[in-house]
Amino acid sequence: MNFKKIAAVLSMAGATVFSGAAFADPSITNLDGTKTPFGGFDWASGSAAWTSNFDVLHSNTFTLNYVGWATAVTATNGNPLTQLYQFDNSADGIANSLLQSLGLGGSYEYTVVATLQEQIISCDATFTSCKFQVTGGSFDIYYDTTANANSTSATWTGFNDGTKILSGSFNSGAITDFQNTTGGQANLTGQVTYTNNTYINPNLVSTNVTSTLQLGTAVTNFTAPTSVDGNSVGAGQIVFQADANQTFSSKVPEPASLALVGLALGGVGFVARRRK
Repeated sequence: MNFKKIAAVLSMAGATVFSGAAFADPSITNLDGTKTPFGGFDWASGSAAWTSNFDVLHSNTFTLNYVGWATAVTATNGNPLTQLYQFDNSADGIANSLLQSLGLGGSYEYTVVATLQEQIISCDATFTSCKFQVTGGSFDIYYDTTANANSTSATWTGFNDGTKILSGSFNSGAITDFQNTTGGQANLTGQVTYTNNTYINPNLVSTNVTSTLQLGTAVTNFTAPTSVDGNSVGAGQIVFQADANQTFSSKVPEPASLALVGLALGGVGFVARRRK
């Protein structure tokens, strides 16, 4: 076999490694141990979102704030890796211990705190239906070994007191419709800018979020907050019941795959030297 044929074979081998190689499955570590393949979080349907500086008559930009807790840690296929349960005071310690003994993740929690910058594109004459566009934003996700996020009263607490495990930013999104009576839905993409490798490995790269905001008759089992972790929800602002699913991806080749690529490329160099 001449040099050109050998080089072609080795190049194809390298390409095969990149295209068909297994990528390292993300893992997540908590009090239940290390689980894989980690894919994301199912944020609770009773989470909250609220506006800041929303004044449709005088400004076309505002901030949307979001906090929530996870009801499940999900696998890459969307199925739950672990179901999670929210408790709102320390008196539930016995229930937490029982759930942990059953492997149901009762004694810890994951919470998310996010902000989105939004732009009002247009509204109808009565301002009951408007078009909005997310222009950017950021998120932080916390792991807390005490499940203390409290949303049962108007004073919400316990959403940012854990260990930060993930942070990231959101891209501009598509223009979406929101109705004053029912709310609406948004789909967002973004980048992960920080991964705490004590809890999640390898580093995550990107994220996708689908979120639904509910108003009026669409709201169920929800106590709207007047403050969250000591920060007041401004008077005259809009408070939504929020639901969301967030997924993550990591495209880091496994060491074995990189080694095979190195062997393939090294082989090309070796053949070239022998030919000379």
